[in-house]
Amino acid sequence: MEEGGNGELSIDTLNLNALPQDCIATIISFTSPRDACRLSIVSTIFKLAAESDAVWESFLPSQYQALIPSSLSFSSKKELYLSLCENPVLIEGGRKSFWLEKVSGKKCYMLSPKDLYIEWVNTPTYWRWVSIPEARFEEVSELLSVCWFEIRGKISISRLSPMTLYKAYLVFKVHDVYGFDYYPVHLSVGLVGTDGSMRTAYLDPEHVLTEQQSTPVEDEMFPKARVDGWLEVELGEFFNEGCACDGELEMTAIEIDGGNWKGGLIFQGIEIRAVTPNLCDSNLGLDSLSAAESDTAWESLLPCQYQDLVPTLVSFSSKKDIYLSLGGNPVLIEGGRKSFWLEKASGKKCYMLSPKELYIEWVNTPTYWSWVRILEARSLFPPCRWI
Repeated sequence: MEEGGNGELSIDTLNLNALPQDCIATIISFTSPRDACRLSIVSTIFKLAAESDAVWESFLPSQYQALIPSSLSFSSKKELYLSLCENPVLIEGGRKSFWLEKVSGKKCYMLSPKDLYIEWVNTPTYWRWVSIPEARFEEVSELLSVCWFEIRGKISISRLSPMTLYKAYLVFKVHDVYGFDYYPVHLSVGLVGTDGSMRTAYLDPEHVLTEQQSTPVEDEMFPKARVDGWLEVELGEFFNEGCACDGELEMTAIEIDGGNWKGGLIFQGIEIRAVTPNLCDSNLGLDSLSAAESDTAWESLLPCQYQDLVPTLVSFSSKKDIYLSLGGNPVLIEGGRKSFWLEKASGKKCYMLSPKELYIEWVNTPTYWSWVRILEARSLFPPCRWI
């Protein structure tokens, strides 16, 4: 720190490349997999740090060793991470599959039919277990013919990544499907004991609107093709705040209204997928843009108990407004001893500690330091000046 000729203080620029590689790796480990890849192009030392096992192990789930088949070996933690993103592994005796969402490292699951409650599934007249090469699990369930269609799945909240928006999907194939074009299936996702989010959809991808069905049918009410050759229909969404580890998330698909017989579907399971949309992408389609503007999407980017951080004198029309305000206007917390804001692109939490929050040798000795007030200072407390 030096004093210029006009009495103003100047601070030398910090050269981040001069930091030890381990220090840079520690900093990068607090970001995300996407950020690590971006930072690897900054410089040679940043690349070495960003590619290190210390960084990529921080993106892996706890006890990840138990997820890796003993027959597989990896040359680095990054290679292991990418494998878990691209190659789901079977867990719990093949009743579930597990993988990571590549951009964020969030945990994702698929519950096999063996891990679901399916009404009449063990009655050969109505259902049968089949093995097909394209299935993720050893056996999947084929619906032959039922009039009472009911599938339920549960997963512990503690298994999910905190502060993450999840969507659940019913994954299936059609095989001479019939009976599902009369009434929509009732779908829901929510904590056990609550109503959760509810919607309806048709499981027959070739459903044709009849004269009796006067209500317009939206595209979201039909199955969509997946890149793996299966179909999926969204059951609903759930935001895991991560503030509590108890409880279970329940997903249901029920059609019992009509009483008509229906069949011709092969179910692979229920997928619980982490959602990490690029909410600021101007090239999104209309449907994606509408979802990106929703309070649910933007609240998923806000910190837990964010309400305590918002000034009571300020009102906001949407969760997006709150996010953008916290991204552009740091707020004072803890009596003004710290300021807090969000990094706009990622939603990561950032802080500044005021001089009152720091230990500064001799700070209360007027001969060496003085407390001053300047308009451009962020804190309620005055900054200190070294004399």
